Amino acid sequence: LISEIFGRGTLDISSEANSVRKAKQCPFRGTTCTKSSIANPIGICSLSDGNEATAICPVRFLEGDRIFRDAAEIAFGADCEIGIFPEIRILRIFKDEKTDAKKIGKVDFLIGKIERGKVIDFAAIEVQASYFSGTEIVPAMNYFLANSKLDISISDRRPDFRSSAQKRLMPQLQLKVPVFRRWGKKFFVVVDTKFFQSLPRFKTTSQSNSEIIWLNYPISLTGKNYTMKDPIIVGTHWDDVITSLREGVAPETHEIFEELQAKLSAKGDKRPRTMKV
Repeated sequence: LISEIFGRGTLDISSEANSVRKAKQCPFRGTTCTKSSIANPIGICSLSDGNEATAICPVRFLEGDRIFRDAAEIAFGADCEIGIFPEIRILRIFKDEKTDAKKIGKVDFLIGKIERGKVIDFAAIEVQASYFSGTEIVPAMNYFLANSKLDISISDRRPDFRSSAQKRLMPQLQLKVPVFRRWGKKFFVVVDTKFFQSLPRFKTTSQSNSEIIWLNYPISLTGKNYTMKDPIIVGTHWDDVITSLREGVAPETHEIFEELQAKLSAKGDKRPRTMKV
């Protein structure tokens, strides 16, 4: 079910929570919500099974700025000053000598280690929330805002982890990770624990040897609201991630022959069309 609306759990119908929702505030970013629309934002942050939530908005991961602190401590060590630089493009496309280069490959955040006013190191943070399947979700949100309760008949949705990983996350990683791999810089991927658990298993390595470090955060119900707990940190090599997230595993050729023969031997309209050439 929908578990958070404008940053507050749907179990929280206190006057404070209702005031935040009325003002369309995003407590994770500290501004008004702008998801999909400035005037009429879709303020739904997460879906939950009643105990643990999965984020459907990437801004949900900004709770307490902890993703930046956690990544910085791994990348640069404790007790350092960092800068947070959102949406930095890292690739250039040159069309011709007369046209300025176009920048692509926008990374969600770069964090820079600062000493004496200068950036001396940096690392990347890519944040991935989940898509969901089902009908339009705005009516369910509007019902809650009007009645301070969910209409259960229209408030359930299924997180679409597979599409989120294969159609969104994987293309982003393919574009960006090789650059940071070549530079020898850390690349962090932030997801929630439910998302991470849906991914195929891949080989892990130590944080110091990793090319991608996964920060997967449990988003758990605490009282009437949800909070991000300490992350489960997983280090991986890029090649192992590619192998695991590739769309399926190819069968042996004899398996294909057997399947084709079975279809050819079928009767009636189940038999494939044949022709001479």
